[in-house]
Amino acid sequence: MSNSTTHQRLAFLLLGASLAFGFIVASDKLSKAIAQVRSARPEVTVKGVATQDLRADEGELTGKLSWRGTDLAAGRAALDAQREALRHLLVQTGFAEGEVEMMPITVMRLEPARANATTVDYNRSARGQLPDFIVSSSLEIRSSKVDVVAKLMRQEIVLGQEVELHRNSPVFRLLKFDDSKKELLEAAAKDARRRAGILVAGSGSKVGTLIDASQGVFQISAKGRVNEGDYSSVDSTSMDKTMRLVVTMRFELVKE
Repeated sequence: MSNSTTHQRLAFLLLGASLAFGFIVASDKLSKAIAQVRSARPEVTVKGVATQDLRADEGELTGKLSWRGTDLAAGRAALDAQREALRHLLVQTGFAEGEVEMMPITVMRLEPARANATTVDYNRSARGQLPDFIVSSSLEIRSSKVDVVAKLMRQEIVLGQEVELHRNSPVFRLLKFDDSKKELLEAAAKDARRRAGILVAGSGSKVGTLIDASQGVFQISAKGRVNEGDYSSVDSTSMDKTMRLVVTMRFELVKE
């Protein structure tokens, strides 16, 4: 290969490298210029807030029926009888048959404590010299009749045959809030634009094109107890709730 050919190839390589370097430098300068223009463009960032009061769609109440004694057969019979009595009471209260679920009976056997035991935990040991049996059945109620669920929690219920009823705190849920959330998004967006207009009033500028928008905090709180914190939360203990949604929006400012 001649020296002239080698020199020509080297020249082409140097030319390509120079063009590539020039393109990189030009792109960098263009990016910086665009960033400077953007940073110089007047804009305002605001938060919009919207709230709506709602009532829970579903109430849930769970609990357990239990009997304790030394005669397992008597315990099973007592629990069976009282389960049916309670089911009848719940239907009379206003629940449909399909809204009340009684779980299968379970049995726990507790042995007597050791004779030389200094302390005895009767939740783990029999209360006498014979084994104790704890016969129990869990209960679950799910209903759209949230008022009836709340009323049942306050109602005194006394069962017979030494069967006890323990009830947990009710849970109230919102199941159908997609439409409400959409309305809140629209209302929060309008609130953000309104706030932006208030902020720039008298400045010689007005709110222009929306540059960026994002959803922020979404809360479901007990009615009248809206949390103003910047974190999402969902209340499950109140029938009447307040839904709160926050959006962050960035607007361009233009001269009036």
